Amino acid sequence: MNDHTTPTAEFEAGTVLPSRISDDRPPHDAPSDIFFAAVKTTRMPMVVTDPHQPDNPIIFCNDAFSFMTGYAEHEIVGSNCRFLQGPETDREMIAQVRAAIEKREEVAVEVLNYRKNGSTFWNALFVSPVLDQAGNLLYFFGSQLDISRRREAEEALHEAQKMEAVGKLTGGIAHDFNNLLQVILGYVDILEARVAPDDRSARRAVEAIATSANRGAMLTQQLLAFARKQELRDRLLNFNSLIGDFRPIIDRTAGEGATVRRQLDDNLWNCRIDPVQAEMALLNIIGNARDAAGGTGTITLTTRNAVLPGDEADAPPRLDAGEYVVVTVTDDGPGMEAAVLDKVFDPFFTTKEMGKGTGLGLAMVYGFMRQSGGLATARNGEDGGAIFSLYFPRASGSVASRPTASPARDAGGRERVLMVEDQPEVGELGREMLRDLGYDVTLCSSGRAALDVMQADRDYQLLFTDILMPGGMNGVALANAIKRDYPHTAVLLTTGFADEAIDEGARSYELIRKPYRRAELNERIRQVLDRPGART
Repeated sequence: MNDHTTPTAEFEAGTVLPSRISDDRPPHDAPSDIFFAAVKTTRMPMVVTDPHQPDNPIIFCNDAFSFMTGYAEHEIVGSNCRFLQGPETDREMIAQVRAAIEKREEVAVEVLNYRKNGSTFWNALFVSPVLDQAGNLLYFFGSQLDISRRREAEEALHEAQKMEAVGKLTGGIAHDFNNLLQVILGYVDILEARVAPDDRSARRAVEAIATSANRGAMLTQQLLAFARKQELRDRLLNFNSLIGDFRPIIDRTAGEGATVRRQLDDNLWNCRIDPVQAEMALLNIIGNARDAAGGTGTITLTTRNAVLPGDEADAPPRLDAGEYVVVTVTDDGPGMEAAVLDKVFDPFFTTKEMGKGTGLGLAMVYGFMRQSGGLATARNGEDGGAIFSLYFPRASGSVASRPTASPARDAGGRERVLMVEDQPEVGELGREMLRDLGYDVTLCSSGRAALDVMQADRDYQLLFTDILMPGGMNGVALANAIKRDYPHTAVLLTTGFADEAIDEGARSYELIRKPYRRAELNERIRQVLDRPGART
């Protein structure tokens, strides 16, 4: 009856059933029969099939079934129920129904069915044999129920539970793992500064250590992004400007063999997002588009405004209605198989060869988009190739002009820094890095100890403290106490951990994520100390 019919039946009888029907079996066209009258008037979609006819056809359906499937009664009656099946219908569920029919037993399954217009719905199907008083089989009765909304809710709950599990795992290991990486990268910087320029062997060793540590830091960051546990520092921006500022890196990521086309909406709305994470997400998708096309072809980057669900017939079902900025990356590669599309955003899933992909890039993109209030989607184009779309919620307000960067300084002045770090290895490293940068450093292992130091000597220009510490006072609480009692002291926070409550409290202060490098630390300290009014 339509393009997605298959040879497997939902209500078909797999064995030969008795051909004789009992004499007291009511005729099919008896409108007064209580059984058919009840089926006819109920609001639940129902059908009756006749196992004594070839192919166990439907001999009766009610209006609710016709409404649910989109087929008229004359299109339904006389056909086997397999016309509701399609490419994604679970064959194991159909086999269960077939086996129950062969045994003349009741069966209840949930199966994906197709309407006349080709759309799908989840069907809670219950099939039962109808027997006469002598126990002879008369009909098979099937009730249906569209449970698509329930299944979508269950899938959303499953995803949320998966994200929560990954989040707990990632958040738990991130703090300790980033502290280890901090020690490795910190001493790499110190070694690099002390290795002779002509000692190529030592420099290669230092570079190899740094490369491996950086890869470890990136893996941790990608896991945090997927689990939506990363700290986002969003600001109002226009994505067209971000693409323009990022143009050289986009072209370099696409590779020399690929052409990047830009189709940017001149009237694009603004959105409020973390620009660094947005750039990383865009580069991840462009890198995948490049690999899919074999390093050649055309990658098209498009921006547009969208009002959902009004503007798009295929609007993502997991997005709330509203106004969105849509960024789309399209390639002209071979596209993706259905099995790949279903898992493309799953962590550790990759189609690349061993050692060429971690399977976390697109997972990071998905986690970042959900944490930003939007969504990442993937589908195949009608003419081939893959289409990745990023939906960012529209934000009101005007984009502020970008502040002029202050000249970089190679080393700090003789400002006094109170550093607070509960991990001895990280604390010793931090003290050595700060002293190497020219600062006078006092190291404490807890917030209480830091307050005691400040009470004895108030002349500290900067508090540099870890957020997560034992002793009943974390870094945010310490920073609040310092700003209340010693307002002349600037604050810089650091952490290798991610937690929404901690991040929310830390938003009032500058923060540098572990593991950080020597140059990055110096730059952030100077930004804090040299800001007008920072030490008034």
